[in-house]
Amino acid sequence: MGRELNKKVQQFFKLNLEENKSICSVCGIKLSGNHSTNLRRHLRTNDMDIFNEWNNSGHSQSTQCEEKRKISYQASEEAIVSSLIKIVTTDGKPFIFLDSEGFEEIMDPIYYALGMNPVTSRNIMNFVSVKEQFVKENIRALVKGKLVSLKIDVATRMDKAILGINLQMVHASLAKTEIIVKTLGMIELGGSHTGIYIKNKILEVLDDYGISLDQVYSVTSDNGRNMIKAVQVLNDATEEFLFEENTESENLLNELDTIELANIHLVRCAAHKAKEIADKISSCRTLCKSLRIETYRRILIENQRNIPSLDVATRWNSTYLMLKRLLDLKDFLATQSYICVDPDWDWIETYIDAFSDAYQATLKLQDKNLVYSESS
Repeated sequence: MGRELNKKVQQFFKLNLEENKSICSVCGIKLSGNHSTNLRRHLRTNDMDIFNEWNNSGHSQSTQCEEKRKISYQASEEAIVSSLIKIVTTDGKPFIFLDSEGFEEIMDPIYYALGMNPVTSRNIMNFVSVKEQFVKENIRALVKGKLVSLKIDVATRMDKAILGINLQMVHASLAKTEIIVKTLGMIELGGSHTGIYIKNKILEVLDDYGISLDQVYSVTSDNGRNMIKAVQVLNDATEEFLFEENTESENLLNELDTIELANIHLVRCAAHKAKEIADKISSCRTLCKSLRIETYRRILIENQRNIPSLDVATRWNSTYLMLKRLLDLKDFLATQSYICVDPDWDWIETYIDAFSDAYQATLKLQDKNLVYSESS
């Protein structure tokens, strides 16, 4: 069947063997080679009427025994293009999918009925670019003069680093108040992922949407040093912006220098205490690693106990969860004389009690529909 269709396509072309080019008998255009897919694509794009006539006649013999029904539905060129854009963006299908034979068989009658040129892998990006500008204009209008929050993160996959920037804001209308989340950009990072470099990329995206730094209410990121540095330099840039915009701020700062501060309380340096806490956590981390080896892991599984987790520096609450799971094993480990452990259980319990509220608060902060004014 496929060879018969190929022969019917090639009947519209003359092959020049010396130049290895196929000459269209309808419009005279020369095409490289004699591949039936390229020839059929040319007919669809440039000689639509001829192609539809051939397409209908070419399948008439093979479909004589098939029962066909005529269907009708309302559609527009804009709706069709919008759906095709979703296929290659939201659904992540490759552009070449639009050139597949089965897809063309479905879409060609629609293109013909609407009198529109076919959308192929070669022109889909033109429509995507137009849609991109339309979405950006809507976001620009939405955020104009509004406070916004940003969420930033960097993901590394297959030797590529992508910076994701999301926007979150409260939008109020007469009908309702809602939290809106928009993706401002997914930017591939080429340079070293320093805080300054990431900051510049963020500023480029904000500038593209007409968002000034004084509109940014907060920035949420992970605990990566480069991300923290990026937020710090954004704060520096914000201070410079406000300093330039508000001439009265200089006078205010000068006045603050003359104010005498009373009731100054002595705050002892916490460096030594912080070092002690870090050592305690390190000791617990070493114990958790020991309990995860094959010998102890098997014992825990046989007794239906959870295997202790390990914390990750850039993941919220991972240290809290590691110590909490270790504390859950306290009574069990006390009965296992051959498992040599001697952690400071009292300190672990104190740590869990101290950070329990902070753990619940961070869970609340990660809520997609968080409203800033909400109280715990």
